[in-house]
Amino acid sequence: MISRAFLAAVAVFWAVMNFLLWRAEFGRGRGTLSDVPLGTVLDRVLNAPDPSVLVVRHRGESVGLLRWIPTVTESAPAVGEEASTPEGMVEATGYQVDADLNLNGDTPSERWRILIHLELDTNYVWKVLSVRLFQRPANWEITAKAGDDRIRLRFEEGRNSWEQWFSARDLRQAGSLLGPYAALVPEGLTSGLRGMDPEQWRNAIRWEARNDWLQVGRNRVRVFRVEATVLNQYEATVQVSRAGELLQVRLPDQLHLSNEALPLIGGHPGNGVR
Repeated sequence: MISRAFLAAVAVFWAVMNFLLWRAEFGRGRGTLSDVPLGTVLDRVLNAPDPSVLVVRHRGESVGLLRWIPTVTESAPAVGEEASTPEGMVEATGYQVDADLNLNGDTPSERWRILIHLELDTNYVWKVLSVRLFQRPANWEITAKAGDDRIRLRFEEGRNSWEQWFSARDLRQAGSLLGPYAALVPEGLTSGLRGMDPEQWRNAIRWEARNDWLQVGRNRVRVFRVEATVLNQYEATVQVSRAGELLQVRLPDQLHLSNEALPLIGGHPGNGVR
């Protein structure tokens, strides 16, 4: 009798634990979503086999298109040097991310093209960052390299051009340095940047990654959800497929980016229904 009771208790314990584990991994609702290391999601995004093309909407109206292109950089053996990796395999030396954003508008002053190029090492530490803004006939370019205290700003408009270098320490006056970029920053954010040491950004942004579901038509698809809070005020949510493709991005001021392969979907992030 005691042995049967013991076996029954073990069976119930096993069933309950398996149910709780299943619920934590697949259950509905915010409280049942399991945490995921941010590095796991980042690895999937940087190793995604295909680019992501997202439609940009502002307050429900389509305003542009974003192409997100991650690339794994590989090392090639020198001529006459024996490869250190087995045949058929390649050795990754880092990553590159290219983002091409085109914003539409009724007038030339409302039409922008923004190109972002980012290079990372295998530990996800940035090496080179380049941002180019085009608004015909003018374009601006900012370039920064890791380990170099100088940041390069270049402007071109027809035959006129100028170039300026400034110290990374000058970022403490970011509000005045943004110049033509200030219009792209959410209202109030530039005032929060003034007086902030760039090193403080490590604590100014909080990240969380979780498993989540995305409703696509009649089907529910497992995805990753990454949430970021900036300066304890601005929130952003990114949903990523298990293969690393960007599916949805929600930003402040009702900016919403959705993968063009998905139907127009609504809802609110975090409730399991989109």
